Amino acid sequence: MSPETIGTTFPAMGGTIELQLVGGSAGDVNRLEALFADHERTMSRFLHESELCALNRAAPAPFEASALLFEAASEALGWACVTDGVFDPTVIDVLEASGYDRPFEHIACGGPVATTDRPRTERGRWRAIELDVDRNIITMPAGMRIDLGGIGKGYTVDRAIAALGPRANAMVNASGDLYAAGDGPDGDGWYVGVQDPFALDQDIAVLNINDCGVATSGSIKRRWTVGDTRYHHLIDPREGRSAASDLITVTVVAPTATQADVLAKTAFLLGGGEGLRAIERFDGAECIAVTAGGDVLATRGMPEYYA
Repeated sequence: MSPETIGTTFPAMGGTIELQLVGGSAGDVNRLEALFADHERTMSRFLHESELCALNRAAPAPFEASALLFEAASEALGWACVTDGVFDPTVIDVLEASGYDRPFEHIACGGPVATTDRPRTERGRWRAIELDVDRNIITMPAGMRIDLGGIGKGYTVDRAIAALGPRANAMVNASGDLYAAGDGPDGDGWYVGVQDPFALDQDIAVLNINDCGVATSGSIKRRWTVGDTRYHHLIDPREGRSAASDLITVTVVAPTATQADVLAKTAFLLGGGEGLRAIERFDGAECIAVTAGGDVLATRGMPEYYA
C-alpha cells in the first residue's frame, strides 16, 4: 500500500503555496508553513519591517545581514553575474516607477496605479554591491536598493524541500515555482501541467518529472494598464522598462527551483531565439515557451519531460 499523501495550501509570498507530501506529517506542514513565513518576513520588499527593507534603508552604510538574507542576496547577485545582468535584482526603482509599488493583489483588485517618470539607471550597477562573506555584511552604494522578488519563491521552495530531508517524496509549489522530489504518490513521478496562456483552462503540455524544479514566467498574470500604456512586472534592465518580449510565457525545467525561476525570467527577457539558446547552455535545463503569435517553442531536450 502506498503511503498517504497530505495535500494542503496556505497563503504566502503574495500567492498560494501548495504542498503535496507523500508519507509526510502535520508536523512537516507546520514546519514548511513557518519556513515560508520566515522567508517572507526576511525578503519581502512590501513589508516595511522586513530585513530586506532594512538593508535597502541602510545604504551606503555596511549592513550585517542574517545568514538567510545574505545567502539569498548572494544567490541573486551570482545569477546577475551568470546572466551578464539580464537578471538584475537592482531594477526595483523601475518596477516601482511603473506602478508596481505595493503587493500585486492591491493592483489586481482595481486600486489606483500611479506611475512616475522612468528613472535613469545604469546597466550593471549591481556590480558595485560588496559582499563580505566572512561577516555576512552587504554594502550598497547610496540610493541603491535590491528586490529579491525575482528569486525569492524558487529559493524558498528549494529550502523547503531541503527541510524535508534527502529522502523526501514531495512537491512544493509556490504560485508556479515548484520542486518535485522523489517518485510521486504512485511511484511514476510527478505530473505538472503547462498552462496555455491563450486558454487558461487548458494545458499546452503535461510534464512528468522527479527531482527537479519547474518555473513559469510571463506577462499574462502580473500586468496592469495606466492610460494607454501597458506594464508588466518583468523589467528589462537593458531598456529600463517592462520587457517588449516576443514571448508570452516561458516554462523552464532545471535542477533546482531557484535555477528554473531565474532562467525562466532570463529567457523571457531575451526573447524566443536568444532565450532558448541561453537555456540550452545550462546542463539539465530545458524550456517550453509560447510566443505572442501563439507558436510553441521548445529546447531540444524538452520532449523528454512530456508525459
